[in-house]
Amino acid sequence: MLAAWCGDVTYIWLVTFAGEKAVRKDRERVTRALDCLSTGLAPYVERSLVDVYHADWRNVAQQSFRDDRGTGKSGPDMRWDAHALLTVMWDQWNRVFRGRLDHAERSLVSELREYRNRWAHQTDFDFDDTYRILDSTERLLKAIQSEEGATVSREKSELLRAHYSNEARAAYRKAQIRRRQLHDLIIYGVCGASLVFVMLTLLGAHYWYMSLFIVLIFSYLAYSRSSAPAPFFSGPHECMECGKVIYGDNCPYCSQNEEAVAG
Repeated sequence: MLAAWCGDVTYIWLVTFAGEKAVRKDRERVTRALDCLSTGLAPYVERSLVDVYHADWRNVAQQSFRDDRGTGKSGPDMRWDAHALLTVMWDQWNRVFRGRLDHAERSLVSELREYRNRWAHQTDFDFDDTYRILDSTERLLKAIQSEEGATVSREKSELLRAHYSNEARAAYRKAQIRRRQLHDLIIYGVCGASLVFVMLTLLGAHYWYMSLFIVLIFSYLAYSRSSAPAPFFSGPHECMECGKVIYGDNCPYCSQNEEAVAG
């Protein structure tokens, strides 16, 4: 019983740890995508504002904010982030960006503003949200012909490759677990039936309760095996982050790099 309890606790801990690691990596991808968005949008937004407002474009941009936290001045240049750029694009859409971009890009600006706010509030992102953010960012950057769109496109491809690789590994594990369980159930069934046959043959039907006892024991073993938590196991495979060959779910090389960066 103690071994089974420890196995259940270990399984739950591993599932939780793997899920938290996936969520953390998705958030890192969103952070990189927002950085690319800021880098790609900043010169485009500035040029568009200058074309309409000329020398007064900085004052117009600052009017989109209640205070100076969204944008700031660094010498003669504005200091942009994704929040500031998307806010200015939304506020100045009719006057500045309507003739340059389509309605689809306006929807992307609105969507990315919402996702950026969720990111700023430390919201976790699952695969669907992460892919949506990367795809919308790529589309907006490609609409303004920014080179950063190619970077986000590669990030999106890596996300898809990692996601479907994990799904394929999970399906393979599930099939292996089912085969092992079926194998064990067949063994339990054959052994139980053999013992019952020998018992009835040697002792006769008068000792039917011994046969019933054997049936109950093997039934319990079969139930315990079929309801046991799935073990974590995997053969050698390529890590989707660093490309090195690993033997488990967690890559020790990526963990070392994360610790080095944190230190």
